Amino acid sequence: MGLEFTYKDVFRAVRFGASPKQVWLAFRGILLAFIFYVIFSYAGFLVSGWTFKNIWQTYRFIPWPFYNAQLTWYGWLLWGIGALIVTFFYFVTLTAISKVTYERLRGDEFYEAKEAWKFALKNWKGTFLSPIYLIIFIAILILVGLLFGLVGRIPHVGQILIGLMSLPIFGGAFFVVYLSIVLFVISVIGPAIVATTESDTFDTLFEGFSVLYDQTWRFFLWEFILGLCTFLAMFVFALLMKYSLSLTKWALGVWAGPRGWWDVMWNNGRWYLYLPFAPTFLLRWFPSLVAPGKFLALGALKTYPGVTTQFGAFLLGMSFYAIAFLIVGYGVSVFGAGQTIIYTILVKLKDEKNLLEMKEETFEAEEIEITPPEEKVEEEKPRKKRGRPKGSTTKKKKTTTKKKTTATKKTTKKTTKKTTKKKK
Repeated sequence: MGLEFTYKDVFRAVRFGASPKQVWLAFRGILLAFIFYVIFSYAGFLVSGWTFKNIWQTYRFIPWPFYNAQLTWYGWLLWGIGALIVTFFYFVTLTAISKVTYERLRGDEFYEAKEAWKFALKNWKGTFLSPIYLIIFIAILILVGLLFGLVGRIPHVGQILIGLMSLPIFGGAFFVVYLSIVLFVISVIGPAIVATTESDTFDTLFEGFSVLYDQTWRFFLWEFILGLCTFLAMFVFALLMKYSLSLTKWALGVWAGPRGWWDVMWNNGRWYLYLPFAPTFLLRWFPSLVAPGKFLALGALKTYPGVTTQFGAFLLGMSFYAIAFLIVGYGVSVFGAGQTIIYTILVKLKDEKNLLEMKEETFEAEEIEITPPEEKVEEEKPRKKRGRPKGSTTKKKKTTTKKKTTATKKTTKKTTKKTTKKKK
């Protein structure tokens, strides 16, 4: 698919992100990240003295330690492991989406999601370790700055040393700020770099520095455009989902009967969808995101004696989570597709390379290099057949002919001897 290699191509991300294949990859990554986060975050709260009932009534499925929580250091450690796994699936999912987008840009519409997921897991070091190395290096520089604070505590000498080294210290602080910007660039466009070039950790870091240095304004301006497109796409998709849910609630409630089982089931199912860190614009659409709601799902068994209704409400709540994952997954799909398009254009502008054609050229060059040896092998095969290997029949024929010639010579000698004797 031909690109104009301008900012206009960024708007194509909305159409590329609407691919069911890419939305499925995003949904799969979000679901796996959700499962691991729930396990480790619950473990962190439990070892910190919380009971399972308190965690469930306060946070439902997604415990958030920054909201009304106090954890021990090992509780924070377990929560940090869960957050790290979520970060891992973030990079893997975006790499898989970028790979599918890249193959579609090259014209391969039948590239499988399974192959893209395998590719992302195989090349996870280039995307996941690159920002981690930057974070470690930034942390080391900050630690060096803290050590200079200890040097300043030395009486009389420390203040003079800090004054003499003030300019290098300011330079180190500026370098930390610059590396933080590079960290943002790598976190955003790193999966697209790996998906298009199959680069390792060092090459990904190098490309991040190159993009920031050579195409600074284009990168940030196009990222702003992509952010607006992603937000608007998610907003429209969420609005359609909201009206679909409203239609579902009305249609099933028309003939629900006097017991009001559908209202109970709907409100209890909505109770499960609870996000304490949700933005304000979502709270207007889903009031249950900020407050438990009218009915409590676990305590409602005493008020409404219907176990099947409560179990159906639980399944309905899980479907609400699935819908929320689909909305977020569509946004992630648009975002990943846009990063692939942006990086492809930036490489064309800064390096004068077309990533959509470079793969084909290298593949043809490899074919040209491989074909001559195969032709030589085919030409050598008939020559080997014409040769005279050991134990062949030709040598046997030669030996037999030699024997015949020696025998004829002997017979001729004998006959000549007899004839001479008769003459005498």
